[in-house]
Amino acid sequence: MNHSPLELLADIVLKKKKVIIFTRNNKKIIATLRAFDKHFNLILENAKEIWSFRQFENGLKFQERTIQKLLVRGDSVILIIEN
Repeated sequence: MNHSPLELLADIVLKKKKVIIFTRNNKKIIATLRAFDKHFNLILENAKEIWSFRQFENGLKFQERTIQKLLVRGDSVILIIEN
């Protein structure tokens, strides 16, 4: 089957599935995809944003926060994975 990326995203929105989004600022977002446009701007619900940072004495640390509604600009999206 030959599906365009936009068709795959439309299918995810219709089925109300969660996605994992990798962004340019080295953050990951796990959320329900609600809408998108041709520039891959994304509207997300119940998003969990996860990022890591290095502490000198303890090594790599992870932090996360929850956001009810989130708009992600398309030029910061690297990869979208269906969860």
